[in-house]
Amino acid sequence: MTTLNDRFERGNEMRRLMAAGDPTHFTVPGIDQFAPDLRRIIDECLFGSIWTRPTLPPEQRAICTISSLMALGQLPLLRRHIERGLNLGLTPDQVVEVFIQLTFYVGVPEVETAIRITREIFEERGVEFTPTLVYDTERPVEELHELGHKVRDEMLGVPALPVLPDSPEEELDKLIVEYHWGAINTRPHLSPKERAMCALSAMGVLGQYDRQLRNRIQGALGIGMTPEEIMEVFIQIMLYGGFFTTRSAMRVARSVFVEQGLSG
Repeated sequence: MTTLNDRFERGNEMRRLMAAGDPTHFTVPGIDQFAPDLRRIIDECLFGSIWTRPTLPPEQRAICTISSLMALGQLPLLRRHIERGLNLGLTPDQVVEVFIQLTFYVGVPEVETAIRITREIFEERGVEFTPTLVYDTERPVEELHELGHKVRDEMLGVPALPVLPDSPEEELDKLIVEYHWGAINTRPHLSPKERAMCALSAMGVLGQYDRQLRNRIQGALGIGMTPEEIMEVFIQIMLYGGFFTTRSAMRVARSVFVEQGLSG
């Protein structure tokens, strides 16, 4: 039978893997001094019981965690988890691509801040980074729009929500289709599943329970994520965004699975 000490030791091993020899990753300023019981609970529950679950590998858990912290604007912990993500095997390109992927979910100010932090980390570590330039500025707008619709249909697998013709909403929808789906979701460095994980993590911690989350879950299933992997994304972000939002997101997912005759 697993004991609390077993969980604690697993948590310490995961922390060692994340830290890659950096002792500062074993400290939690404030909590260490004022809430040592909470520190122990975090080590057991978050690092020893969640981060060590087998359904997602550590590097994908890092993607989910970075996405959720960026969406919440938790900058000190975001810095630490960017470092941990690199230690766990994420490439510099993947880290930057997570932030590009989330631009239309969390907004430009959050992305600018996250990339600034990333640049500082790269400079501290001596990481030589060459940005990936794949955006075709000569592509006709109509072609980008068509590509965006194609990618959106592939990634979501559900019809777009209707908008009023010749309305401001339609104009906004065109920009989302062209740039989020056509320009960003076609970039390299993240797989379609990893892009879905970014979206589900950010939407989960932000409490997006409406049709948008349902569509993203349906789309994740369509591109090959299993129900277990989708549920695991929400489990991963629980202690970063809170269990109220996590449980609500899992209930939405469960209803999607039931509608599609799946279990998870």
